[in-house]
Amino acid sequence: MTSKALSKSMITFDAPALQGWSFPVFDVVGKMPGPRLAVIAGVHVNETSSIEAAIRLRRAFNPDMLKGRVSIMPIVNLPAVPHRSQYVCPLDNKNINFSFPGRAGGTFSEAIADALLNWAADADCFVDMHGGDLCENVSHFTVCQTVGDPAFDQRNMEIARCFDAELIVRLDPTHLKAPGRSCTGRATRRQHAAFSEAGRIGIMEEANIEFHYEGVLRIAKYLGMIESAPPPRRAPQIVSRYLWLEAPKSAFYRYRVEAGQRVDKGCVLAIAENTFGEVIGEVTAPEAGFVLWRLTHALVEGQTHIMGLGVPD
Repeated sequence: MTSKALSKSMITFDAPALQGWSFPVFDVVGKMPGPRLAVIAGVHVNETSSIEAAIRLRRAFNPDMLKGRVSIMPIVNLPAVPHRSQYVCPLDNKNINFSFPGRAGGTFSEAIADALLNWAADADCFVDMHGGDLCENVSHFTVCQTVGDPAFDQRNMEIARCFDAELIVRLDPTHLKAPGRSCTGRATRRQHAAFSEAGRIGIMEEANIEFHYEGVLRIAKYLGMIESAPPPRRAPQIVSRYLWLEAPKSAFYRYRVEAGQRVDKGCVLAIAENTFGEVIGEVTAPEAGFVLWRLTHALVEGQTHIMGLGVPD
């Protein structure tokens, strides 16, 4: 690639809370005009499979054949890097992932959420890749935000299907009323987005990297930017509700299910024991559904989210 076809830069934003921070960006510019695809990873810095996918993507597009422009920011949550902070930005102890659409005058998490949406304002699709923090095992799934407009929602679902997902979580329009994920923030602007999840315990594994990497290529093909992409290999299950299940008490948890598994209502998901090995509680499925993710660490504080459950219509 020529330097003109692949540009590497450190970009800055004007928000007060973001002063002094520069964010790495790759831009691959095709020789032919076309859409813009914006891609981010590293909102959670231990989700390394998605970060690795973002880094590999810089070489995935041939500028001689590419129509349009692909912009990639492989690490968003820079303040978390030296601390390997899980979930939150250590500067404000907030989760960037649930700060969109954000606000320019807010704390770091709120300001970067707003800045990212503005950075990608002219993008035809915005892709946010996640999955597998230090104590998580995450299934291969995507999140699709709906707004109640059939044409908009159908296109967002088609984009979500570009990933070879086990599950697609279809969020209803009520999620637009509160801060949320980047796909929700984009939807408040009536702009399209993809949100992918795959990975486990902070390690890079090819199956998880491939899930993110190939999904972005399929989106580029869907947008007409490239001629071909690997075909998907499975049909996803659609779920309409995302339930966050809590540990009822501080205990040593023995998990009975895995990410991606279908479970029946009342199924035992985890057993809680005290330090003498005595059973003191359990977590059961409040409804039939699919395990989106589960914790992997056995020692869990009470009222901590221990598992995500996707429930079909």
